[in-house]
Amino acid sequence: MVDDRDSNGTEHPAALRNLPTATSSKKSKRAFRVAVMGSAYWLKVAAELLGRAGVTCEVVDIQSKRAAASWLFRCQWRHFDAIHHVYGPNWWWGTSMAILGKPVIWHWIGTDVMDFHRARDAPHGWQSALACRAAYQWACAHLADSPRLTEELRSLGIEARTVRLLPKLIEAEIEPLPQKFSVLTYWGPNRKDFYRGDIVLQLAEEFPDVEFKILSEKGVGESAPANIKFLGFQQDTSHIYSQSSVLIRLPLHDSLSAMVLEMLARGRYVIYNKKLSGCHFATDLMEARKALQEIRQKVVPNTAGAQNVRERFSLDKEAQTLSELYGALFGCC
Repeated sequence: MVDDRDSNGTEHPAALRNLPTATSSKKSKRAFRVAVMGSAYWLKVAAELLGRAGVTCEVVDIQSKRAAASWLFRCQWRHFDAIHHVYGPNWWWGTSMAILGKPVIWHWIGTDVMDFHRARDAPHGWQSALACRAAYQWACAHLADSPRLTEELRSLGIEARTVRLLPKLIEAEIEPLPQKFSVLTYWGPNRKDFYRGDIVLQLAEEFPDVEFKILSEKGVGESAPANIKFLGFQQDTSHIYSQSSVLIRLPLHDSLSAMVLEMLARGRYVIYNKKLSGCHFATDLMEARKALQEIRQKVVPNTAGAQNVRERFSLDKEAQTLSELYGALFGCC
């Protein structure tokens, strides 16, 4: 493991020690500006929360090293005072921002914790070593999408503050259940195994009169029952939620799925392998089958699930936490 922190665990390279203060921000002729970078799906969600927090930010959607190199060489980074990176540290951005003296906030979302764990435990490899330095030495601050991730990071020697990445789609009203019962699920592209897609395919075979819709996956080369519909990537999912009765989500690792909250907010039912009020808990085929049979008998929306989302999850609350963090770090809120 690469960890050259001092005894207090707070050592930073010189480029990151002299962070902007409230005084320096007041002298500036422009607002403190933050570049929101990282996982494409979450950029707008993070930007929405930062905007509510009173932080001036801009989405910088860079998904390739070539595009990143171009952005750096054109000195676009000069327009920003800090980077809010949605996804845990990687060697490329960590090293680049440390060299340029730009403070980086790493916002962990789930799979990145698994990736970092593997990188940290890699016996050799300069990329893994740099990723570890980006996490342990070159970070301005760490945020985690759920309390569970916060605990996982603590076990890895990283102190993170919990800030949930809540999408605006959870601010929804309860809708009547669709006339035709249907199931919705999600597989990341080419990640059927990670999302336990085998269970979904088995359920589709056992319930041939029920339509199963799979978001994000196109189904190329996939052998699936006739009642499976691959939707691929969808920019707007609101209408899909409205036309679905239940969501099945059984990944190998998860923070707290935004899709789960979005469905619950609309009064939909959810079969989830994490214990959450308003959801049916299932970890294997037998449990998922039993839950699906029970939910199929429902004729009214899941009001308990919707109420739980309204009471426990708030964009404004998460924005307030961000405001406090950015105010403490940079004096910009």
